[in-house]
Amino acid sequence: MFQAFYTGLSGMNSFSNNLNTVSNNIANMNTPGFRGSDTFYRSLTTGGTLENGGSGIGTQVSGLGYRFSSGEIRQTGNSTDLAIAGKGMFVLKNGDQFLYTRAGQFNFNDDGVLVDSISGLEVVSLDKNGKMQPLSIDDLKTLAPEATSKLSFSGNLSADDNEEEIQGLKVINGLGEEVEVNVKFTNNSATTVGSWNVEITDKDGNVLSNNEVRFGSDGTPATGFNSFAFDVSDSMGGTSSVTFDMGEAGKFSGSTSTSAGANSTLTGNVEDGSPISTLASISFSSDGTLQLKYANGTVKDGPILALANFGDESALELVEGSIFKADNNASRTIGQPGDGSLGSIVAESIELSNVDLSNEFADMIIIQRGYQASSRVLNVANTMLEQLYQSTQGR
Repeated sequence: MFQAFYTGLSGMNSFSNNLNTVSNNIANMNTPGFRGSDTFYRSLTTGGTLENGGSGIGTQVSGLGYRFSSGEIRQTGNSTDLAIAGKGMFVLKNGDQFLYTRAGQFNFNDDGVLVDSISGLEVVSLDKNGKMQPLSIDDLKTLAPEATSKLSFSGNLSADDNEEEIQGLKVINGLGEEVEVNVKFTNNSATTVGSWNVEITDKDGNVLSNNEVRFGSDGTPATGFNSFAFDVSDSMGGTSSVTFDMGEAGKFSGSTSTSAGANSTLTGNVEDGSPISTLASISFSSDGTLQLKYANGTVKDGPILALANFGDESALELVEGSIFKADNNASRTIGQPGDGSLGSIVAESIELSNVDLSNEFADMIIIQRGYQASSRVLNVANTMLEQLYQSTQGR
């Protein structure tokens, strides 16, 4: 009879602990990446099993189990907020230790490293060899200059025209500086049929090149006279070479020189080259690739996010908040989002907790009834003992 007190009390303690778990689930129902948990019990006996003569002496909490189902994904509009559609966890680095989370609230720190905004831990990416390393854009904040390598022309350079000038063509030198060039074509057919002298000057009138182009009897560029190279200098005294291209010899796809009155339609086009440009925005693709857009419109691919998946999720142990660790990595796989069983990345979004409020309310009712029943056991045992004491007093 006395054991009934302790057995009922063990039930009250266990249900009380379970209520703590439920209350924690509900309190974190809007916490990004939070994984709900369940309390598990185990039966206590005096020794052996009940079948072998042991008697039940109550219950106690055996541990917690975490739910790893997916939570609701909600858009935030922040470029560094990420969610996972499917299986997998983000990998965080704490010194030599790797940790895991579904909470994708990230930002870039002052060193250009993507970190968890709550813990400050570094987010891990995969390099081209599949090695894990912190995701950093420190050396990607600016885009190195690209010198112009080709200046091409199209349209007709009228054979009846004496002179044609194209001004304001802007090429980029080796330091990323813009150099404005002007091109002057002078008809030289009186000396050589189909010949034009070409003078290239900068905006100050300094001559960069004097050369010649020629056209065949059909008006197409002549072989050996359809292109040449000239140099542009930079502020440090260096030079870079630019190809002056009138089009493929014998083809009408580039420039031509035919009789078409005094008006020419020739135009020049700077084919490539870009100055130093700063990073304007970033975004993540569904396969975890960081895409960087620069002020000049150039888009480049950066590091790739790493995701981890565990065949045995019981290997995961909660460290703090929504961050887990795994002392046993035997069932761990690391890969790029979308590979194998790994889910894809949902950009500008976060995953909320996987807590189902209706289930928590149902658990609370069960806990409440269990707690009431256990307390009732104490009341009944107390009444029985009181009756026993009264019977010994002859009442």
